[in-house]
Formats: sequence, structure tokens, C-alpha cells
Amino acid sequence: MKWWLFFLAAVVFGVSSAQAATQPSADLTAKGRYLFALGGCGNCHTAKGGPENAGGRPVEIPGGIVYSTNITPDKETGIGSWTDAQIVASIRLGVRPSGQKLIPAMPYTSFSGMADEDLRALVAYLRTLKPVRNPNRPGKVKLPFLRTIFIPLWYRIYFRPLAHPIRAPEEGPPRGEYLASSVGHCTECHTPRGLNGVPKRALYLAGNPQEIEEGSLASNITPDKKTGIGDWSQDEIEDYLRTGFRPDGDTAQGLMAELIKGGFKEISPADAKAIAAYLKQVPAISHLMKKK
Repeated sequence: MKWWLFFLAAVVFGVSSAQAATQPSADLTAKGRYLFALGGCGNCHTAKGGPENAGGRPVEIPGGIVYSTNITPDKETGIGSWTDAQIVASIRLGVRPSGQKLIPAMPYTSFSGMADEDLRALVAYLRTLKPVRNPNRPGKVKLPFLRTIFIPLWYRIYFRPLAHPIRAPEEGPPRGEYLASSVGHCTECHTPRGLNGVPKRALYLAGNPQEIEEGSLASNITPDKKTGIGDWSQDEIEDYLRTGFRPDGDTAQGLMAELIKGGFKEISPADAKAIAAYLKQVPAISHLMKKK
């Protein structure tokens, strides 16, 4: 073989090796897809009747309505031109590449606790989504200077990123706490908030009397026997997470039903068991709710 054939072969082999090194593995993207489902990302970032993950779903906030954004890899209207680090910063810290702070309707306050390894997988999966050209819809907010003054001020005063591990806990209640508090962000719905918009730690997971959607309330999921899920067995909690069926034969409603259908139905038996074990050991809080 002539010398130039050796050279060409070396170049081709080097390029192929470099590409293989930068391409995420199938296992990594599969893990990212699983986390994407448990986080309810597709639910929030898909408008009713709209293209998947291309944004446009309305979210009520005090003083108006905002719309979820396009998270497909479209370079003009989505996140296709963002670097991996920029995507991670938006998920974990609520900061866009421009430096703009996101309204905490995006649960970065919980996602801030996600493990480095899990965020890497999530980003890898986001890169595989079908690009959809769908410009982000501006919000309808009555409060002036919301994004320029009030959100940056709230961010500086109240946002405290959670400690995040390099790798997520793998089993037992620590795994359940991680999935419930960070990936699944249960606190965002099941803990009532103060006037400052911050969840009340004294009522952690004790239910949110604010109407969530379709007349449903975010229930008390602490082990209190009268107002929570203290009478549920661990197996019943696991089954509910997967199917939405309650021990009394009733079914999940509103956002919880949507979350189960769109993501939690795929939860692994081990992860369902871990979350159930964690919920059985959180402090029981008596909190009788009435719809406002």
C-alpha cells in the first residue's frame, strides 16, 4: 500500500474516532429520555394540540399568563444554538444564554438539585428531539417591569440553589428523596407557597389549596392518617405512581393524571419503590385543605 493510502486511512480513522467520542451513547440518551419523562418536561413544553416539545402551553402566574418555550433543537426558535453548558444553566439556574432570569414557573428551584450525570443525560436526549420551528409566544402579564426588575430581584433575594451531587443516589429513600424533590419536583405543586412565592417548609408536601387545573387540588402526600396518605401502603403508593389509581378506586385528576400518563407510567419498579419509601418517612403534617 502506498504511503498516501496509509495517510488517508489514518485521517479517516481519526475523524471516526473523534466523532464516536463526542457522540452520546444510546444508554445515555435513554437515561435522558427517562428523566425527561419523570420531570414532566414534555407535558409542560407541549401546547394542547401543538407540536411536541415546541412550547406554547399557557401557565398562570400572579398577574397574568406566560407560555412555555420551545425546547426542540431548532436553531432559530428552540435551543439548537445553545451550548450544553447553556442548557444546563437554564435547567439548574434559570438563566437564559442572554443572562435573562427565568420566571420560576419553570421549576429550576427544584431542578437545581439534579446530579451532574443526570443533567448530562438530559441534555443528550434533548439533542435528539425533532427540531420544530415554532417561535416562542410572549406572555400576557399585567405587572410592569416583571422580567426586568421584579424577577431579577426575586431571584437575588429568594433563589437558593439546592446542593447537587455528581451522581444521583441509586436506591432506597435517598433515591426517592432525590426523585421527588429534584427530578419530579413534587414540592412545586404539593407544598403551599407564601406571598413571596417560596414554598413553605413548615408545610412540606402537605398539600396546596390553590386550584391547580380542572378543579383538582395538589393533595397532602405526607403520612398523616387523616389528611394525607398515611393509610396507604407502600405498594399502593407505588401503584398510584404508575397507574393513577388510588386505593379507594378513585383516580388521579388534573396535572397529576397528565404527569402519570405522560411520564410516571414509565417509572421503574425500583424508583417507584424508592419514592414510596421516602414518602412514608417524611414528617406527617395535618393539613385539611379547602378549595379557594
